[in-house]
Amino acid sequence: MLNAAVYATDGTDEAEVQLIYGTTQLKLMQRRNDFFVTNAAEMDSCGLHKATRFDLDKVAWIPWASEWFDCLTGYSSPIIGHLSQHSTKLLQYQLGRRQALRQQSLDGI
Repeated sequence: MLNAAVYATDGTDEAEVQLIYGTTQLKLMQRRNDFFVTNAAEMDSCGLHKATRFDLDKVAWIPWASEWFDCLTGYSSPIIGHLSQHSTKLLQYQLGRRQALRQQSLDGI
């Protein structure tokens, strides 16, 4: 899973995270509008052992709470890695592009 956003409710300890489902089934030609992490350095930074496609059609907001997240063996946090600043910008671009395409489709353009 890739955490794409965090939303915290003002004045409370409650927060939600936007997660994107990741898979090692890349489907490069069929899923060109998804987000891919294939660079070895970026994979290391993210804590990924294999190239991964994040399916931008499978996005969910989940409460940031212990009943939803558990630590992997050997980790002190459910967070195992981070996107680089460059990849974060690429993801934001891809999400914005998909939103624009969806809006054009709704508008009949």
